Amino acid sequence: MKIFYFNPYRKGLLKLFIQNLTMDITEILQIAVHSNNYWKHSDFSSVMETLKLYYNSDIETDTEKLTTLLLGDKIIGYICLNYPLVFIESQYALHVKNILQTFHDIEYIIVDTLSNPYLSVDPDIYNAYFDFMENLNAFSAEEFYFYNIT
Repeated sequence: MKIFYFNPYRKGLLKLFIQNLTMDITEILQIAVHSNNYWKHSDFSSVMETLKLYYNSDIETDTEKLTTLLLGDKIIGYICLNYPLVFIESQYALHVKNILQTFHDIEYIIVDTLSNPYLSVDPDIYNAYFDFMENLNAFSAEEFYFYNIT
């Protein structure tokens, strides 16, 4: 891919644009971890029951802290067991949100793909509630899942 610069001003704008391609999810995580004390014990199960009419999921509730949300064999999102937090690919987000509209405490992190490493988070907030992850400045929803599943 070739990038042509016409003047220094545009070059500066391009750098600024590239730097801002990360999505800081700190505020979303804070809201999710402080919002619903009943999520793990009742609401999570209700959400999964509601979604199973349209999607498949896979979780071992005794050992895992996240479930995969599947459409056929394709993973389209992740749902946290401990907090009302959903990572979902953008093309499925509206449908999932409509299905779950009666659950008001759910926080959504909508990503173009689960494997795109453009999420970031404040280390102090992340480390207080989630398992160790190496790069908190640029990670994907998929990486969040793998670091936090058990």
